[in-house]
Amino acid sequence: MDNFGYGGFGGFNNFNNMNMNYDYQLYAARMNERRLLKKNASTLGILLLLYELLCFVVGKITIFALIYLHSGKFALPIGSSFENMLRDDDFYSSTAVNMGYSCIVVGVSVIALLLIAKMGFKIDLTHIYRFEKGQGKTIATCFPAVMLTNLALAAIIGLVVSYLSSYGITVPEADFSYTNISAAAFAMQILYGVIIAPIAEETLYRGLAIHLLKPYGKGMAVIISSLVFGLMHANIPQAVNAFCFGLVMGTITVSCNSVIPTIVMHMLNNALAQIPDVADIIGVDALYQVYYAIAILCLVIGLYIIFAHHRKIRLPKDENCVMQAGERYKTAMLCMPMVFYWLYLAYQYISSFVLANI
Repeated sequence: MDNFGYGGFGGFNNFNNMNMNYDYQLYAARMNERRLLKKNASTLGILLLLYELLCFVVGKITIFALIYLHSGKFALPIGSSFENMLRDDDFYSSTAVNMGYSCIVVGVSVIALLLIAKMGFKIDLTHIYRFEKGQGKTIATCFPAVMLTNLALAAIIGLVVSYLSSYGITVPEADFSYTNISAAAFAMQILYGVIIAPIAEETLYRGLAIHLLKPYGKGMAVIISSLVFGLMHANIPQAVNAFCFGLVMGTITVSCNSVIPTIVMHMLNNALAQIPDVADIIGVDALYQVYYAIAILCLVIGLYIIFAHHRKIRLPKDENCVMQAGERYKTAMLCMPMVFYWLYLAYQYISSFVLANI
């Protein structure tokens, strides 16, 4: 008797062959996805490292030019004497010069990086700056929630920093205070903080990062890009705030398939943050009332949006991925260029923390 049930031994062998075929195809699909993800993550790591290198090189050239324009002398921007000159000379320590320096360094470095990404890595930048109908509505709807997130986090982080300070632990923070207040200082601060920085940061940390990682997991792309965005600030208070800010902005970027809405919201967020400084500079206390009124309005609208649409507010799902989540995160974060980038960031944090507590 040759047959048992559905085709006897022949049917059983066919079933086994089908299973083996499926397992092989699944394995091959995972290996292919892993290879492509590793390639894109490596590209991201290289671009992030190149950006830091570009900032360093452009920064040195800019300082060299500033020294010549200010003193009429050629001097190499290296060594302790150079550092002492920058610290002691009112010209180099002024807000106008520092913000102008940041505008040049960040602006030139991002433009150079985009050219490298387009010509060297063949990245299609039109996917980053895609303009579509409905983006204005997205901005109007999401901005109050973004502001609510920022204000709440700033308050919590401020309390934590104050608590640690009471025990003698200094947590390094960014210094946005004005020195040598002038119209030029204010103009450069606005140019950098409200225009250049938002465009540069959204392009690099939302645009390029999410564009490269999104095909292998939208949620993963948002989380990793937010982690990079947070850590690149090189101080813990800003890093925590920027990471959470990045989660919201990254989700919006994926939803809109463009960084245009997040650039606009980033600009609005930074512009509002300038209002108290403007009030101090021009001595108009009424501007504080304007700032508080806008903040309260954003809090109320933001709370309403969160409660009314909380079921829709979530990280994008990772669809059509054959790799397990843990394997995808490991592949993306531990490829060699990204490892070098994490080590570079770790050095920045350790050195700043040590210097702050010496």
